[in-house]
Amino acid sequence: MAALMLLPACTTLDRAVGKVPWFTTMRDQVAVRPFEGPGRGGSPYFLPPAGSVPVTGHEDSLDIYSAAGLKVADAVKNPVAASEASLSRGKAIYEEYCIVCHGTLGMGDGTVSGRMGYVPNLTGDMTKQRSDGYIYAVIRHGRGVMPRYGDKVRDPRDRWNVINYVRHLQGR
Repeated sequence: MAALMLLPACTTLDRAVGKVPWFTTMRDQVAVRPFEGPGRGGSPYFLPPAGSVPVTGHEDSLDIYSAAGLKVADAVKNPVAASEASLSRGKAIYEEYCIVCHGTLGMGDGTVSGRMGYVPNLTGDMTKQRSDGYIYAVIRHGRGVMPRYGDKVRDPRDRWNVINYVRHLQGR
């Protein structure tokens, strides 16, 4: 009798309970894979919202070095109105990233401009004639000795706010 009482101790509780059909363990439950519908190859349960960008995706490229890319960049319009809030945010970002090269008033006379070679005057005629999309592409991708700031100023609205502030410096 004592041997029969010690027999359950030779197995795990999980195995012993698994023998009872009405009592299931976690290993016997149905697995649900995320984004997979019922059955193999079924339709997904969760669809991304229309117009969403995949987590491995990116913004459209604005290649200003090719003629086709320049046309695309020039066609991009600033969706952010030049309100007081936009100018204030643009000024804060300008002072954080741009002022060291372009200077307080955007004249290309920042503290490191002497070591950089050529730093464009943002209030000059050449920059005034550039489209907002072109300036956006330069902020995002960089150009010449200017590094890209798309990885630092990540929110596209903030890049547009900087453009609004630059246009404010130009008197527009």
